[in-house]
Amino acid sequence: MGQKNPRRSEADPSKRPHVSRSPKVEHSARSLFIPAALFVGFLIGTFFGRPLFFTPIAESTTPTEQSTQSEATPKSVEKNGKSAQPQANPFAKSQPKWDEKTIRTLSLSEVRSRLSQLSTWSPGAAADQVEHWLVQRWATLEPQLACQYAYTAALQGAEESLLLEALSIWATADPASAARWAGNLGSPSLRDSSISTVYSVWAKKDSTAAAKSIASLRPASARGIASAATAPPHAGKNFVTAMQWARALPGPVREKTLDAILGEWTKRDPAGAAAWLIQQPGDVQWALIAKLAGDWVRKDPNAALAWGLGKSTEVALGSKLAQGPIQRKFFEAALGSLIGTDPQAAANWLASPVGQPFFTSRIGSVAGRWTSMDPMEAVSWSLSLVKEPDRNSAIRAVAGTWARTDPQAAGQWIQSLNDPDLRDTALNAYCGSLSPYDAGAAAQWAVNISASEIRTKTVTDAIKSWLKYDPAAARQFILSTPALDQETKEKLLH
Repeated sequence: MGQKNPRRSEADPSKRPHVSRSPKVEHSARSLFIPAALFVGFLIGTFFGRPLFFTPIAESTTPTEQSTQSEATPKSVEKNGKSAQPQANPFAKSQPKWDEKTIRTLSLSEVRSRLSQLSTWSPGAAADQVEHWLVQRWATLEPQLACQYAYTAALQGAEESLLLEALSIWATADPASAARWAGNLGSPSLRDSSISTVYSVWAKKDSTAAAKSIASLRPASARGIASAATAPPHAGKNFVTAMQWARALPGPVREKTLDAILGEWTKRDPAGAAAWLIQQPGDVQWALIAKLAGDWVRKDPNAALAWGLGKSTEVALGSKLAQGPIQRKFFEAALGSLIGTDPQAAANWLASPVGQPFFTSRIGSVAGRWTSMDPMEAVSWSLSLVKEPDRNSAIRAVAGTWARTDPQAAGQWIQSLNDPDLRDTALNAYCGSLSPYDAGAAAQWAVNISASEIRTKTVTDAIKSWLKYDPAAARQFILSTPALDQETKEKLLH
């Protein structure tokens, strides 16, 4: 339904219930013939069945009589069962109700009938919504076939939620059967989302039973998905106990489950999760420290970064993170995550006294990520930097990133730079990003660099890439450009 793939109408009958078309739609054209014939017969009889000498008054019909006749004709036709009404709006009062409350009370046969009728509707939001209601009702009566219908529909372009909603209903009633069915789905992506849905529902209902069932789940790849979905509800009772349970799981499943539990723990109590983690063996710390860093910095950047540097003053944090590889991995992950999600916040932290030692090494990362979100904001920040090396580093990152996302706008901005040295820096980075996919344009831009040494190198690098896929055009450029001396041209041509 809705904006779905037209192949849904050609679904495999073994995967989708057969739905017959409504007879009203098939015979509507034929049934219109009889009322038309009756009407023509009435006119002929009226004209030839009266004497010509009737007076005009006798021939006339009062408005009341006309109204009576016009009302009587359709009634008499309906009485004979020969009227063909055009297909009405399904939501009209005279038709069966299609609202959610009514659909929730339908029998199995009525649900199938309604789905059949739904196939005649025009695609759109209304049809999509009704299909969801019907499949949900079907799932309460015949869950496996309802889910099979929704799965086939999802493969043909329907929303994935059609399947997941039906599976949630099935999992509430019989999670073990729903899990076995979901594990056998042929589509890996739909199987993973289905397993996740079933176990999320199951774990809220009985996390112990859900956890025990994972070992027997097939295929093996589904166990990690099931563990990750089961972990948060299971952990809600006691995070320490849940982590101990997860550590006893086999390899790949253990890692995904520990990640899921630690993520939920960090959302609720990052300091508690951190205090637990640094008391674990080194291999556990190494495997989970980046997960803790990324989740914590998204919730409270200052606290996470301060703890990573061993400078936290909060008593609630308990133990401090010892200096060493684990600490460096935490800090790198935390700062990298902050730059990736909020480069402006990262820039502010790096400009603070605590972050200043890391400022220079992170300027390019901040400027590049910021450019991918808002180029002009990144430009303003870059140009505001006081130190020339910092400013050049930021401008280089802006030009290089912007060239990949919008080369035309980036080129216009570079041309607007008044400082020739800064413009050369931007052009050099711009051509370096442009060259892998449009070396010809990069070479033509590079000739505008004012510093001869930088210009020669940038033009030469672009031409070398250009020669690999369009040697004729590249050679022509080499012969005609004044940006290269004769010695450099000969080296490129030979």
